[in-house]
Amino acid sequence: MVLDMPSAPIPRVFLGNFGYSESEIDKEAVRLQYAIRQPMRWSMEVCRSLAPLTLEINRLKKEKDVFLIAHSYQTPDITYGVADSVADSYALSKEARDAPQQTILFSSVRFMAETAKIVSPNKTVLHPSPDAGCSLSDSIEAEDVIRMKEDNPGVPVVCYINTSAAVKAECDVCVTSSNYLRICERLPGDSLIFVPDKFMGRHLQNSLWGKKEVILYDGECEVHAEFTGPKIRNWKKNMSENGVDLKVLSHPECDSEVLEESDFVGSSELLMNEAKRLASIGNRDMMLITECGTADRVLAETEGNLNLMGACVMCKHMKKTQLEDILQVLIDPYPEQIIDIPEGTLKRASKSLDEMFRLAE
Repeated sequence: MVLDMPSAPIPRVFLGNFGYSESEIDKEAVRLQYAIRQPMRWSMEVCRSLAPLTLEINRLKKEKDVFLIAHSYQTPDITYGVADSVADSYALSKEARDAPQQTILFSSVRFMAETAKIVSPNKTVLHPSPDAGCSLSDSIEAEDVIRMKEDNPGVPVVCYINTSAAVKAECDVCVTSSNYLRICERLPGDSLIFVPDKFMGRHLQNSLWGKKEVILYDGECEVHAEFTGPKIRNWKKNMSENGVDLKVLSHPECDSEVLEESDFVGSSELLMNEAKRLASIGNRDMMLITECGTADRVLAETEGNLNLMGACVMCKHMKKTQLEDILQVLIDPYPEQIIDIPEGTLKRASKSLDEMFRLAE
């Protein structure tokens, strides 16, 4: 593997062994290292330092009947150490809605926890890192949507799921990176407003060329904006000259020039599934154009050695949450760690998500 990945997180402070024996800690460390499957980065020493935390979190989850879900971009000690389910925000929000537990702990960024609350209004939704924002979500406010609607009366407004509850409340339908094309094609009329991702919006413009006008907002994900078409072309050219058939798999939050150079475009879950499919048929040289967490999952869930090329880009917001934060919110959540959305905003935002479920399923 030649992918440049960030180092494994070390606990910020030593909180003790919580009464667990040396043999219990050793057994948990072995479980963690085997599940993560990156022994060079996640050494036995690192896994052993994390083991008391994962043991205690998993004990408290059962004791308090908490369903802990984590986005794919979270670190492997969370996704493979303590999460009950790992996926993209759309799938996880549905799981939160359908889970029997009445308390949901969402290890993610803020808008994702808000989305889980919108679809599960009667459940308690905990978010360990209230200051974990999102460059894309934070690029737009409800007032921006209101102005666009005033400038384009009667035009349906589509918002990407990477938006706050307040923004969703001003939109007609919410979409994800796996269903935005299908839903936008099905909307009535010959035009639509798409917010906030300009890169995904340009891909939508190209796909709907001659069918619908797509009016865009100028927002972007700081992670996916780092990737460029020339960089991808250089990698493919260099690999081809050395006899390597490099497969490029990209997230639709990337620039359209990146997507044009890609062999596959899809959400984080679809990228992971395609990477595993390619590996199963012998194509083991690939580049994942998205946040580092997807590469972590591919490495953990794919048999045999993979050659992941290039340098992934880490989302500093997604990586704010550590095991200590999850433990703290399980023990005694602060008020700001409990998701609370004004009733009027919640009901209006719920309509945009209900419309997504109707059009996508």
